Order: sequence, then C-alpha cells, then structure tokens
Amino acid sequence: MYKIYWTAADGQARSEDYVEMTEALTRANHMRTVGMAYVAMVGENPNQVGKMGVDAVKDGKLPSGEDYTWKMRRS
Repeated sequence: MYKIYWTAADGQARSEDYVEMTEALTRANHMRTVGMAYVAMVGENPNQVGKMGVDAVKDGKLPSGEDYTWKMRRS
C-alpha cells in the first residue's frame, strides 16, 4: 500500500491511498507538476516482520543468537 500526502490550497493536509506503486508515483509526479505543495509519498511492505536490517552484532552474534559470518569478498 502507498499513500500520498500533500497540502491543499486551503492549507489543510490531504492524503490518497494507492495499491500499485506506479499509480502512486504517477499521481505524485502529476501533483508536483501542477504546483501542489508539500507532496510526499510513503510505502509500507505488509510482508515485513520486524525492523529492517540487523540491530546489532555483538561478540560475533546476531540478535537471534546465530553466528555473524558474512565477509566481503573481493575478486
């Protein structure tokens, strides 16, 4: 789900919901083109569970207790 926020001519905040990203991007771009103020778009990933990324690696362990073994490889 995607949401577009903007400030209308009367100074009030408004929003619209969209399911498809392309639709939301097209609408946000159109709003900016016609001069609407403070246009912003946000998205939510409904399949995400928990925070993005790793909170911390302490003593070589992930928050789950697993070993952190990733190493950058150079060719």
